[in-house]
Amino acid sequence: MRVEIFRVARLCAPCLDSMGPATFHGNPASSSELTNWRDSVWIPCLSPALEAALAVGKIGCRELIEVDQKLDLQLAGPLAKSSRTAGRQLATQFSAPANEPALLKFLAAVDSSSSPGHLAVVFAARAAVFHIPLPTTRAALLFLEMRAAPIDLLWPILEACLAGAKPATTSLYAA
Repeated sequence: MRVEIFRVARLCAPCLDSMGPATFHGNPASSSELTNWRDSVWIPCLSPALEAALAVGKIGCRELIEVDQKLDLQLAGPLAKSSRTAGRQLATQFSAPANEPALLKFLAAVDSSSSPGHLAVVFAARAAVFHIPLPTTRAALLFLEMRAAPIDLLWPILEACLAGAKPATTSLYAA
């Protein structure tokens, strides 16, 4: 399962190695910082936005922009800025397949600043093109957020963050 999560992270964010932090700027080894981020950013904002963007990713650009704008209203200050910076980097680092008009239009909207371009939304839109299931997409985005963690802590951190997700998708093993 870990290999699959890494594969999806790489597939949906090919610029993974050059991306800076998105919304988690704390010490991943600090339980209190991790819990605070999980409870104030991941559970109420990022996870629902990721789920919504994945659900509408193949439907239309307008729906993706709505999810992106809603997330922009939920995140504040430096978190919103770093999320947009990472998302815009991702949006400019890959091209969408020609037969994916919703993604093509969404990327153009991000490029023209008609849509904020948050990482969770851009990542989910790309995952939708590849038909990646929600639990794996969730775990892969968490991997991107927590990739600065020491390797021995990375997987327990992902499990701890996923523990706050919907019951059917709480475990990496469910992914």
